[in-house]
Amino acid sequence: MRKYLLNTNVLGSIFSGWSLFQATRDSRRDWRLLLLWLGWLSSVALTFGVVAQDAETKRQIAAGEYDPDDDSRSKAEKKAEKKAAKSRKVTLHI
Repeated sequence: MRKYLLNTNVLGSIFSGWSLFQATRDSRRDWRLLLLWLGWLSSVALTFGVVAQDAETKRQIAAGEYDPDDDSRSKAEKKAEKKAAKSRKVTLHI
């Protein structure tokens, strides 16, 4: 919990929510205001996701499961990854 509360990105998101709340009190209620709140909610969700991902990466590094400096992936692994990414690509045929 501390990793979320003390993270500057999370704090920035929360404070931007406060300023959005202040703006909401003084503005008209229309679809633009709804979009502002949806954008703020998505930024908060992404911020929490980034903090969780960073914590998981740090845990993997500490446990020795992941080495960020290791760049010894084989050509076959790189080629398979590129092929998988290409197969996930969505194309529109008209």
